[in-house]
Amino acid sequence: MSHEQDGVTAESGNSQPKTRQRRKTPGVKSAYLWGAASGIALAVFAPMLRPTAKTIVKGGIKVGRYAKKVGSNLKEEFEDIAAEAQADLDRESGGEHPPV
Repeated sequence: MSHEQDGVTAESGNSQPKTRQRRKTPGVKSAYLWGAASGIALAVFAPMLRPTAKTIVKGGIKVGRYAKKVGSNLKEEFEDIAAEAQADLDRESGGEHPPV
């Protein structure tokens, strides 16, 4: 086993093991303070944010309705194309349908 694996550096000749520096992370108290501050801020600004939230929801409903309309139109168009293709095949084969 080498000295570097023990945590001792060969260059320094120091027999003391290396100590790792630990990152300081915010403590539990700090997290509680951020949570409490966020809750208070939300309670204070909620009345002002309500009209904006309502506008965003209305926009989402409008987009959903539009997407439903477009999807319905695409489905109808595809059904028309499929019916036309079936009619073309029937004409080409003399009106005979193969058994399904």
